[in-house]
Amino acid sequence: MSSSSAPPSGEDGARDERAAASTRTLETIVALGFIALGSLIMWDSARIGAGWGTDGPQSGYFPFYVGLLMNVASVANLWRAWRSPADEAGAPFVTRGQLRLVLTVLLPLGVYLALLHLIGLYLASALFIAVFMRWQGCFGYLKSVLTGIGVAVVLFAMFEIWFKVPLIKGPLEAALGY
Repeated sequence: MSSSSAPPSGEDGARDERAAASTRTLETIVALGFIALGSLIMWDSARIGAGWGTDGPQSGYFPFYVGLLMNVASVANLWRAWRSPADEAGAPFVTRGQLRLVLTVLLPLGVYLALLHLIGLYLASALFIAVFMRWQGCFGYLKSVLTGIGVAVVLFAMFEIWFKVPLIKGPLEAALGY
């Protein structure tokens, strides 16, 4: 095979193909998280009563067993993750390049969710759409801003005026009397 058909060995190409996390690592983290959640469900169910009373099951009876089943399934998944062959378990779950693509959506979404409570749904949505269109879509400023404002105005009219569904509002909506 000639060297020209090899993947690029530059800094970006090498960095993008390195594993960000192995399958075994993420399966372990998820299983431990579900074990913690199942244990919390079992503990709280036992606290409120998970037995069988004179008039039938107590309020925590069924949730207790749901938590127990979650724990059994999670222990089985944890066992399977650690018993799988090394080449399968050590296989990358996600590469750094793939993770970077996910984070380019996830991080702005986190900022959007934080802004919801500060400036309201409609203004945060307008900003999110405009910034995302400009940053990820490489649209012009005018098109991005007009689309963000247009979508927010349509959503405001639809939910607040036509359907009368109150959503998260900020200072702008308060200034407009909503």
